[in-house]
Amino acid sequence: MELIGFSVCHQLDSRSLIFGNIISPICSRCAGIYIGFFISAVILFLMFRKKQSELPPLYVLIILAVFFLSTIIDGLASYLGLYMTNNIIRFSTGFLCGASIMAVLYPVFNFQYYRDPSKERVFRKPFTFIIFVLSLIVFIIFTLFRFDFLGGFYYYLSSLSVVFTFFFVSLVMAYLIPFFSQKADRLFSKHLIIPIIIALVLTSVEIFIAYKLHELMNYFA
Repeated sequence: MELIGFSVCHQLDSRSLIFGNIISPICSRCAGIYIGFFISAVILFLMFRKKQSELPPLYVLIILAVFFLSTIIDGLASYLGLYMTNNIIRFSTGFLCGASIMAVLYPVFNFQYYRDPSKERVFRKPFTFIIFVLSLIVFIIFTLFRFDFLGGFYYYLSSLSVVFTFFFVSLVMAYLIPFFSQKADRLFSKHLIIPIIIALVLTSVEIFIAYKLHELMNYFA
């Protein structure tokens, strides 16, 4: 878990969430981004079962853009000394950023994966987006209580969310290959097997390269 964390994060203890005596293997902002991506994936796959393959309405995209930019603005503003950020803000904005990325990738995955994807927009009905956002907020608030007994859970969730994020992005990339795209009729099918293998290989290579690059940066620092 620590090696996976090292591949994508500076791992400063002062900027990481602490549950009792357990320190997250990635900093608050990184944990927010990767866990947000994973949790939103779970929510989206549970909420939408009609193979929705169209991007959300414009107003939703604008809100998602604000979510995405929130962590960038927070990072830049604190770096420039405009205000002092903290781990709560870092995690919250990072979580919304990761969730916004997944919300856009979800219909892209559906469009590339299914033989006959639905032309319906994700979050076509406003209340579905409200439920999505409320679910994100509830998870953020629950996390920020930092219950000691959940230290192990969040420790592994952080690193595994890193792996999932790399994996899912790689899986979407695999389905951009015409030979694999638009073949499946249901979510779990034989058409997942080879793309999953490709995605796992790509994920391993990407994380290994990221680890070595971080190692090299530390060497010259």
